[in-house]
Amino acid sequence: MKPIVFIDTNFLCALYNNKDSLHEKAREIWPTLNELDYVVSNFILIEAYTILAQRASRVQAIAFGNYVRRENPYTIVWINRDFENDIWQIFKQIKDKNFSYVDASILAVLKKEKIGHLLSFDEGFAQFQKTFGFTLIPA
Repeated sequence: MKPIVFIDTNFLCALYNNKDSLHEKAREIWPTLNELDYVVSNFILIEAYTILAQRASRVQAIAFGNYVRRENPYTIVWINRDFENDIWQIFKQIKDKNFSYVDASILAVLKKEKIGHLLSFDEGFAQFQKTFGFTLIPA
């Protein structure tokens, strides 16, 4: 069984938007992770479609959405009412004003699904590695 990595929105947007300042870095990292199973949540996809539409183009966002639906490259964890309670508790505890509800959802999924890796360019997640039991890539 392959290790599982949860992919944050910022990595997906960098990978699929060649105008993104982290695009080249994402393209360098991506091939090194072929021994992992990839997981996202519906919250991550919603955020990615929106950001790609705003920063790249609606055409790019739709192409990415079509790719996700056609190829199923990621296991999708669906945020439901059970997750919402966990997310809300995490969101209330974190005092950083830049820590979003979607960020809290990532930590909730990592914990509940026992996912050991998070692929994100958000270095703010580093402080939560020990508490939530994951390794930040690229850390």
